[in-house]
Amino acid sequence: MQPLFMQNHKCCFLFFLLLSASLVTTLSVQAQQPLNKEGMTYVFSPKPNSIIYHDSLFRGSQQFKHLFFRTGQADLLALYDKHQANKITGQALGFAGVVAILVGVNNISTNAGTGWALVGGGFLLSVSGGYFTLQAQKNLTMAVQLFNQRQKRNTVGIGVGAQSAGLVMAF
Repeated sequence: MQPLFMQNHKCCFLFFLLLSASLVTTLSVQAQQPLNKEGMTYVFSPKPNSIIYHDSLFRGSQQFKHLFFRTGQADLLALYDKHQANKITGQALGFAGVVAILVGVNNISTNAGTGWALVGGGFLLSVSGGYFTLQAQKNLTMAVQLFNQRQKRNTVGIGVGAQSAGLVMAF
């Protein structure tokens, strides 16, 4: 006699799917993310996205917009706009995928062909939504890295006070 999970192929598939998902999750999780003391740090979190800059926490698109608009750099703003577009597309596709899966599961008993087509289409929509969400995070990460690279430039400044003058060099 075989074990119960070997008799039912669906249970076996579900077991291996959950096992692989848990392995992927445990391999990519970090206990603590290092902070960049001189620049921005993008904090990887599901919702909302967060950036730490000069001991201040910026959360969400409105605060990011103000942070990137202060720089006045067109390429940073373009990466921010790509982030927003991909994030919204990913969320819309993910939601549509979940709805399609739920409707498909509900219709499997009455019309199996349509039900399974909706489940398959919903799965593809959900995967596509996940892809766009990852692209959104990539664009925000690229914007933070570009900002940090530009902040590392050497600067020289001359300061004149009431009774003194000075030269400031930052490396």
